[in-house]
Amino acid sequence: MTALGDLLPLLPTGTRLLVGPRAGLSAGPGAGTEPGSGVGSATVRGVRGVVGAPDEVGRSLRDGDDVVVLLSPVTRADARFDVLLRRASAAGVSTLVVDDGLELGPGTVSLAERLGVTVLATPDPWATSVRLHELIGTGMAPAARAALAASRVALDAGPELDDLFARIDRELGHPVRFLDASGLALRGGAVDDAARAVLVRRAGTSDVLTAEGASETLVAIPVGTGIGPRAWLAVGLPAPIAAEQQVVASALRVAAVAVGHRLLLTRLDDERDARYRMAMLDELRAADGAPAPQLVQRTIAAGWRLDAWHVGARVVARQGVDLVALRQQVDAAVRAEGLDAVVVEQADGWVLWVSEPDEPGREAVADTAGRLRRAQNALRSTVETNVGVGSLQAGPAGLVRTLGEAGDAARLAASRPESGHFVHVDRLGLAQLLLAWTQTDTFLPASRQLLAPLERGGGALLATLAAYLDAESSIAETAAVLGVHRNTVADRIARVERVLGVDLSDPETRLALHLATRARAGEGD
Repeated sequence: MTALGDLLPLLPTGTRLLVGPRAGLSAGPGAGTEPGSGVGSATVRGVRGVVGAPDEVGRSLRDGDDVVVLLSPVTRADARFDVLLRRASAAGVSTLVVDDGLELGPGTVSLAERLGVTVLATPDPWATSVRLHELIGTGMAPAARAALAASRVALDAGPELDDLFARIDRELGHPVRFLDASGLALRGGAVDDAARAVLVRRAGTSDVLTAEGASETLVAIPVGTGIGPRAWLAVGLPAPIAAEQQVVASALRVAAVAVGHRLLLTRLDDERDARYRMAMLDELRAADGAPAPQLVQRTIAAGWRLDAWHVGARVVARQGVDLVALRQQVDAAVRAEGLDAVVVEQADGWVLWVSEPDEPGREAVADTAGRLRRAQNALRSTVETNVGVGSLQAGPAGLVRTLGEAGDAARLAASRPESGHFVHVDRLGLAQLLLAWTQTDTFLPASRQLLAPLERGGGALLATLAAYLDAESSIAETAAVLGVHRNTVADRIARVERVLGVDLSDPETRLALHLATRARAGEGD
């Protein structure tokens, strides 16, 4: 025997309860929650569809029919319908299924309740009759029908997961959730903590998983992709009705195969695109600021703007993660801060850069760095990172340079928990910056850039600064080494401070400039 409350959610959409006991009733897709209650206590053994007017139906009722479906429309609840209710009750009929156009008056409702006859209204009595026969028979027909419908949806849907999910939603009448291995909702509503704990504990299972929570029963099917941790397809049901869980699970099994197939194809495309981006960036670095026309064309096709002003960033993952899969999250976190950035995978994280056609001011660059820092904070729930941000640079060579600076800054950020593992080179003191770069490929370019203003006019200012720092800031000793007057040395040192915008009385500044001049001297050897 089957409880009618278990069957009601599986009947055609729009089926509603007009009158009957309400306890245990679960409103399924389109099912009404109108008067009456306790349908769950009614049991169904046999179904008969009867064609004819109410008085003809009443004469043909016989014992043993728990449910009678009136296939001919009955549009009036008159005295003949009341007679039908009495004869149905006398014959042991528990439920009448009528056309959706029938409305019962209060007297008829009162009579049906007194006689204990449930009345259901449905927009399609014939389909309801067939469905009830299936449900009462083997019990597997609805599940098989759901699996067939899901397979048809999977074949008809496009390659995008959103299209597949939307179609499955419509077919099941419930929103489908896409969850990661930990139960975090990637699509659809969140899962409560108790259900998430069950998902994590059963992560290796291939069975249907059901978890009852405070507000719903979660039916979940694992999605195997063959490329990483499994995910889940899940549907939350408002009540633990076994028949409905069976139907939903059957459809989700088929949908899970389709989702896994699309995930695998998407992953292959993502990995191919990642290799292409990485190779193109490597070629750009090797071009030493003068990329070939073919490379420029490829970067334009990829949406990269080389002839612009760039601020680069390096994002290093502090634990092992799927870099290809997380690229979209990195990109989304940056775009959420209003930055239109290019993101390229690397061996241990990502590089990204923001390009502007016109030179931004110092405040705009600082604002960009602040947005990148907020993006790093937003990513913390997914991956912990060290982030370095380079200085503003122009052109193809500038792009390579700012990314190199960002990489050096990211290495420095790894040892700076007090800064949130975030370093922007423009905010470092000269000594910190040069000391961080002494073991990197960008140290010499940084030194050249720092001292370039002193090389104009024959390089007298640069030579004087180098001698002055070697002489431990002694003007007299510097004058003796260079063979010039002390006033000449003092004048030149004052000009160095003005040109570079530094204060040579600061020990860190002297150390930074001393490192730079020594590096430039060694470069000339």
